[in-house]
Amino acid sequence: MGENHRRLPTRRSKLGLVAILGILCVSTAVSAAVPAVASTGISVFVGYADSLRADPTNFPTPWVGSPGTVFSGCNPTSACIYDAGAVRVVNNGSSTVTVDAIAVHVDTCTYTGWPSAVLQPGTNLIVTQLTSGAGDGCTGPTPTELDLSDVGPGGSDYSGNCTPDNIQPTVDVTIDGTLTSYTDSGQVLNTGGIDAGVCTGNESIQWTLIGSKPCRGSMLTLAPPTQTHPVLSTATVTATFTNSCGQPLSNTAVQFKATNGPNVGLTGSGVTNGSGQATLTYSSTHTGTDTWGASVTNLAGSIPSNTVTVTWTISFAPGGGSFVIGDREDVMGPQVYWWGAQWWKVDKMSGGLGPASFKGYELSNSSPWCGQTWTTRPGNSPHPPASVPGLMAVIVSSHITKSGPTISGNIVHIVLVRTNAGYGPNPGHRGTGTIVDQLC
Repeated sequence: MGENHRRLPTRRSKLGLVAILGILCVSTAVSAAVPAVASTGISVFVGYADSLRADPTNFPTPWVGSPGTVFSGCNPTSACIYDAGAVRVVNNGSSTVTVDAIAVHVDTCTYTGWPSAVLQPGTNLIVTQLTSGAGDGCTGPTPTELDLSDVGPGGSDYSGNCTPDNIQPTVDVTIDGTLTSYTDSGQVLNTGGIDAGVCTGNESIQWTLIGSKPCRGSMLTLAPPTQTHPVLSTATVTATFTNSCGQPLSNTAVQFKATNGPNVGLTGSGVTNGSGQATLTYSSTHTGTDTWGASVTNLAGSIPSNTVTVTWTISFAPGGGSFVIGDREDVMGPQVYWWGAQWWKVDKMSGGLGPASFKGYELSNSSPWCGQTWTTRPGNSPHPPASVPGLMAVIVSSHITKSGPTISGNIVHIVLVRTNAGYGPNPGHRGTGTIVDQLC
């Protein structure tokens, strides 16, 4: 913008550019680059950073302070105002590389001089303006300012102009002594060849593979939409962070949070990989449905995700029935006896001994829970299942009575039992195991 614009308190700040880098043996003459990852795993992105008008989805992310990020630019902790193009070099390869130099050309104007940087596999380098604020026209070669939307033909002051200048910036990247030139055919670095802050508003453009059209905006997506697991197993929620073109954005911190359900308030974090993905894996000791959301935070604000659900279930005995233990057996660790001819002797209850004809299985309550009751018939007449799972929910009763052929009991707890081998549907083949959790 010109002087009459740059002094206004609403003055914009423009953000960075990224380019996708391929290590190719080319001459120092500028050549067009195809926006694809090179065989070496090096990618170059371009973007634009405007911090005067908050626009979280467009502001280039990752940025200063992000995981695995080497940042060469002014630091926002020193009240830096961004109004600049930016270049991002990502090492998705398996070897460490050195970025020797980066040069940005807009027509006759060149910006260079950022220090070299060593990039370990999976890390990235971001270069942008070195001092706060905007600058009209060519202020190179030192990139103290990188207000490329205000650089016109011949390096002229293009601030306030809304007629496209059709200048395609180029970026030279030298890695391990090899220079490769890329053409920003999408004009991300100079915001479409116009002063976008005046013409269209906020100038921020999310990281875009160099050579692509501008990928304004970004998306944080959680998946899968729904999943169901038994308690004490694990569930994984995957967050994918991309620009609006679907290009993955790595090295970005993601925060996960359970906003509802039995694990409400549980949080986690992750960092996006080369595919733009971060995962959260957790387990639950409680039944019910958790609702999860995630967010990415940058200098302009927060980018929320969609929500997904994880449902935690318990499995009682196969076939719809449940095995039972006495409440005085409800102790974590020691072995419990949930089926067999000696149930009434072994399973002590605070309400007294159970009937001798009860062997430990009921088939009346399809979804038993604490506070309910159950009924059954003597021996193995309820037809217990032929086998049981390795983890099984079991009823805990404190009082069991018999009236005629009907046996009745209460439910004071539901526990999760890790079953032992040896069970059979005949009462002579006892069922035993260890309590690993109390569910209610």
